[in-house]
Amino acid sequence: MLAIDCGNTRLKWAEFEQGRIGARGSVMLQGDADPFAMLAEALRPEIRRVLVASVAAADIADRIQATVTERLGFAAEFVAVRPRAGGIECGYREPARLGVDRWLAMIAGRRRLVGPFAVVSAGTAVTFDAVGRNGRHLGGLIFPGERLMLEALASNTGRIGVVEPVGEPVDGIELLGRSTEEAVSRGARLALAAAVDRAVDAVARAEGGVPALLVTGGDGAALADWLESEATVRADLVLEGLAAVAALEG
Repeated sequence: MLAIDCGNTRLKWAEFEQGRIGARGSVMLQGDADPFAMLAEALRPEIRRVLVASVAAADIADRIQATVTERLGFAAEFVAVRPRAGGIECGYREPARLGVDRWLAMIAGRRRLVGPFAVVSAGTAVTFDAVGRNGRHLGGLIFPGERLMLEALASNTGRIGVVEPVGEPVDGIELLGRSTEEAVSRGARLALAAAVDRAVDAVARAEGGVPALLVTGGDGAALADWLESEATVRADLVLEGLAAVAALEG
């Protein structure tokens, strides 16, 4: 089986055989390389099933489907959120409005963890989702990602200009920048880290214990370095969720 995770900026895929992850790849949707040509190369004749999680625009999903059909002669299966699956009960009033990537990440988390946990996915947007000890999705948060914050300041102020994301984590009074660039980059990263830490604390108080925290997404590892909460980085959590769904369906 090939699992495909299509986000807002990146296309990722991985082969799974009997639940074990194998060859994988990724490409930016907007870049020098043709993402669909690279995906086509990953669609080997041995693949018998393709599962897709997509939060991208409909035309991107159409291109994925066309690539799979042309290469393998059968259609890809686009996964949708269900009210209950994989030990997770969706907490949204309208389950279809929950991003399928967030739902799959929670399913993958449930397969790994016992008790309450939370998943942070950091990319174009940063999402936080919490799951109670009974498997119920408690709800979530959505923030603009770090790059969106930096772009918003550059576009809507007269003198800040373009600022790159912050590098190594800093602590104590060193959190405070000594230039506009440092102040902006550290402020954006700290805003996200502090929001996640507060959300983790809220879940801990509601559940009577600190939740395990999984961090995924292209910017996940960088954000995890700034958290006060203990976190485990799982880069392929959505792909793992797709494999879990495939196993549930047989």
